Amino acid sequence: MKIVRSLAGATVCGALSWSAAEYGLHRFAMHEVRGKGLASREHLKHHADVTYFAPASKKALSAAATTAVAFPVASVAMGRRWAAAYTAGLISMYYAYEIAHRRTHTHPPRNEFGRWMRRSHLHHHFGAPMRNHGVTSPVWDRLLGTYEDPGTVTVPQRMAPTWMVDDDGHVRPEFAEDYVVKAGRRRSADQDALDHDAAFSNVAPAS
Repeated sequence: MKIVRSLAGATVCGALSWSAAEYGLHRFAMHEVRGKGLASREHLKHHADVTYFAPASKKALSAAATTAVAFPVASVAMGRRWAAAYTAGLISMYYAYEIAHRRTHTHPPRNEFGRWMRRSHLHHHFGAPMRNHGVTSPVWDRLLGTYEDPGTVTVPQRMAPTWMVDDDGHVRPEFAEDYVVKAGRRRSADQDALDHDAAFSNVAPAS
């Protein structure tokens, strides 16, 4: 029973560790390197086109890479049995994060946490790509000086999530306190190229 409790504790520790990994990977492996490496390229493609999400095969590759680093390090620190539990907790939270992140773009908030998460993350997309790297928690951004209060988030109409706008592209009344949808440049091949260049330069897209 003691071993079971210890393994459960290691799993919980792994899950709690995801918050730091989420911040570090997002900031350093995806943004700071500006497209050097698969993870960065896939992520910045998502910034250029917020409807793009890396396919499941690449998400699995990311999980495998994280496991390849986390398990050996944890094995040295706590032994293989507990390292396996720790890594399982870490990777489980990675997949939970992926679901939460996708829903930020595809579904409206259901509670105050969801409201905060969308405002913070969409400010990261449309206002300050080098701020608010923590999608599910502001802790590391606050500790490391990269948190920025989103205020009212201005969203280019061509990039506005469908949950945010009505059929005419205007912000829905229930979200008007948090967002301004700005009409302007429409999607086109030329605009897509400009959005791509902005994303790979860590610059917010022009409205």
